[in-house]
Amino acid sequence: IWQNVAKRGRLNDEPVCQGCLLMHPPRPAALISSEALNTLRASQRMLLITFTGPHCAICKRLAPMLSTVLNEYADQLDAVKIDVEAFESLAVEFAVRSLPTTLLLRGDVELGRIAGFATAGQLRHWISAQIDA
Repeated sequence: IWQNVAKRGRLNDEPVCQGCLLMHPPRPAALISSEALNTLRASQRMLLITFTGPHCAICKRLAPMLSTVLNEYADQLDAVKIDVEAFESLAVEFAVRSLPTTLLLRGDVELGRIAGFATAGQLRHWISAQIDA
């Protein structure tokens, strides 16, 4: 019954795929500066932004699934993870109200948004729908 609840002692553990029990490469990459985000937004490639927090248990559950899905779309979009505690101004700019929040952008145009948890299948469907639109 309590499968989706992270134990307090494990909140800082690295995300592990529940399907294969391996840690996947860190994708999306963590944002290191606002300038880096502006550079990514200036390109014409789609950009997936995931807003997370260091103490967000749902964000840690989402990470391995998001990593797996993003590896499938690596040639079609860029991805970045933003820590809302480190970049509060970006969270305000993008009107982030809950964690995790995942956005898909092309330039300055927001194509879609998912607030909260999503399965790998839901993420695949959402991303492919935006790419095909």
